[in-house]
Amino acid sequence: MSAVAVAPLERDVRVISLVGVAHGVSHYYQLAFVTMLLIVREKAGLSFTDVGALGAIYYAVSGICQTGAGFAVDRFGARPILAGGLALAAIGLALTALADSFLTFAAISVVGAVGNCVFHPADFALLNSSVNQRRLGRAYSIHGLGGSLGWAAAPIIYFLDDAVGRTGAAFIGAVPGLILAALVLGHRRYFVDHREEVRAAAAVEGAKAGLGLFLQTSILLCFAYFALIAVNTVGIQQMAVPAWTEMFGVTERYAALCLIVFMVGSAAGMLAGGFFADNVKRHDLVASGGLLAAAALTVPIATLSVTPTLLLPLLALAGFAGGATNPSRDMIVRNATPPGASGKVFGFVYSGLDVGSLIGPPLFGYLMDLHLPAAIFWIAVVLYVINAGMVLTIRQATAPRAVAAE
Repeated sequence: MSAVAVAPLERDVRVISLVGVAHGVSHYYQLAFVTMLLIVREKAGLSFTDVGALGAIYYAVSGICQTGAGFAVDRFGARPILAGGLALAAIGLALTALADSFLTFAAISVVGAVGNCVFHPADFALLNSSVNQRRLGRAYSIHGLGGSLGWAAAPIIYFLDDAVGRTGAAFIGAVPGLILAALVLGHRRYFVDHREEVRAAAAVEGAKAGLGLFLQTSILLCFAYFALIAVNTVGIQQMAVPAWTEMFGVTERYAALCLIVFMVGSAAGMLAGGFFADNVKRHDLVASGGLLAAAALTVPIATLSVTPTLLLPLLALAGFAGGATNPSRDMIVRNATPPGASGKVFGFVYSGLDVGSLIGPPLFGYLMDLHLPAAIFWIAVVLYVINAGMVLTIRQATAPRAVAAE
């Protein structure tokens, strides 16, 4: 059912805000789960390897289930699936208050991951169907910014643990997801049901269905793009601090500041990228240009040809260049998506992030064990360049009607 008549700007503000905060909550629960593991690690008899394995289980289950969540979104609607995911992710964190062994935490990681898997297919189905197309780029930028802020909010679990203990921290930490689930359910009249496009899609001769939808070249390239992006993003997030400490001889605190600057630059880039995405037709040129700029700015880091003082502004610029590509990247995926298939396609494509999240940290960690920290950033340069070429290829592989819509 479509949303009832609501002022377009009011609807866009409500939808973008709710979906952006929901995306932030999903990232918050991803990191909050690992934070709780670190808090209880010694008491529960977990090693750091165990913590890493539990995180891997989380991402693996989320990645496997994300495509299925996309089918559920297209079958039952994005709004109830999003609300259910928010509630389930919150319950997963609350259950950590009761766990005391690897097996119980593993079971909880599955619960949290099943909640986490719905966000990308549900979020983008709601944004694509409910937000005015002239504001979609900015909607995507707010969506990406929400995720970054969610990661930044997760360390509050440490402070809650100090104030009210482990059980209190887990239960209080679960509250935002439950409140937001209720808000999503309560804002029915603001959301347009994307499934209305299914009938139009079914009438198109030769429309792809089932497995054939995912075998389209453009969709497979989008999946590969997201997997490679995640190798960079998650790998650098986890290993950049020890890498810069070894490469440049800086303190761990200064290296952590460098990582914060990089992430803040990325968040600023996402906001700017939203305006680019709303005002250009060639989203592939914006995305490829930003990725090549990020690659060029990473080369001085890989070659150690920059001083520790100049590392900060260089990372801010590199983060900005990479972040600015995100809204245009999402527009590219949208233009490659057949009508009525937002849930399936975004679920499948974004499961590439989980694949990359599984590959990046072990690979970069292995390079750190070999005392080859610069290799991390040479890999980053290569992946930036590969992805720049990939987005240009995606446009060429996208159906002519979708390319014309750009």
